[in-house]
Amino acid sequence: MKRALEMARIRAVFSSLLLAFVMAGFSGCASAPEVYKRDAAELYNSGMQAYLGGRLEEADKSFRTLLEDHPMSQYSVEAELLLGDVSYAMENYEDAGAYYANFIALRPAHARASYALFQKGMSHMKEVLSLDRDQTSTRKALFAFEDLLAAYPDSPYAERSSEFIAFLRGRLAEREFYIASFYFKKKNYKGSLGRLRDILAEYPDAGITDKALFYIGESYLKLGEKGLAEDAFSTLLKNYPESPYAVDAKNRMSAG
Repeated sequence: MKRALEMARIRAVFSSLLLAFVMAGFSGCASAPEVYKRDAAELYNSGMQAYLGGRLEEADKSFRTLLEDHPMSQYSVEAELLLGDVSYAMENYEDAGAYYANFIALRPAHARASYALFQKGMSHMKEVLSLDRDQTSTRKALFAFEDLLAAYPDSPYAERSSEFIAFLRGRLAEREFYIASFYFKKKNYKGSLGRLRDILAEYPDAGITDKALFYIGESYLKLGEKGLAEDAFSTLLKNYPESPYAVDAKNRMSAG
């Protein structure tokens, strides 16, 4: 009787262990299903269709997945650049600028490197603030376009880059004049002179030299430096006789 009971217990334990082993096997199979990964061509094509169709978030996801799953594919380089284009289209200009900068750093000799550098400049252009705000983005855009002309002078983007350089230099000059005017109104004439001289030294081609010269003369008059004031007015009249500031400059000299 005892032996029969002992055998029954052994069979029960064995059955429990066998059941646990079988269930564990099923559980392991269920927790690790095979994951289907789309191939690089499929991801690229779906990303392009989404991009051209204006489904930008979908395009962004496709190109990101392509780079994560197939970093060495024939489509990966184009996907790097397209992520910048998608971010630019989504008006995420900071991200776009970073994508373009990364592309240029990794592939400066690539056929589309000048495009990436131009788009980097355009991304910063989109973030340019009003004259009373910080002009860091203005400078970043300027540097990008200047770098393009230096590295890729024969690029199809060179002419437009030159135009943007002129615009951005003019803007930075106007920023200096904005600050100079603020100092002048606050009767900080020495501070005003410092900014105005910077315009003459750094931005002689910005188109506001006549205005800067006039206010240099005005600042010197306020400081009692009539000789230096007359020098500024005289230079203005000699080089910019048609300037809207010419008449006032003559009047100041006549009154002196």
